[in-house]
Amino acid sequence: MSTPTAPSEDDFEGFEVVVGADGALTVPADELARHGVRPGAHLRLVYQPQERAFRRSARGILAGVIDAETLETFTTALTESKAERIAAVERRWA
Repeated sequence: MSTPTAPSEDDFEGFEVVVGADGALTVPADELARHGVRPGAHLRLVYQPQERAFRRSARGILAGVIDAETLETFTTALTESKAERIAAVERRWA
């Protein structure tokens, strides 16, 4: 049986936890073990406000996520298939 090792600070993403309606905070034992946290360990919680869950616009949401070449290939494919997609909709609603 292998012992989990704690991740380095560089690749540690933290724990995902939710505060219950009663204010209780629980982290499942397997989640703690996955990060190498042993019974008796002291943890410090740091509150970070969540970003808005819903955006009014998706504009710019993928900026920097997709490289320019992939985006250009996708845009070209959409342009080339536009007439075909319009015709398919028109046939469906005719």
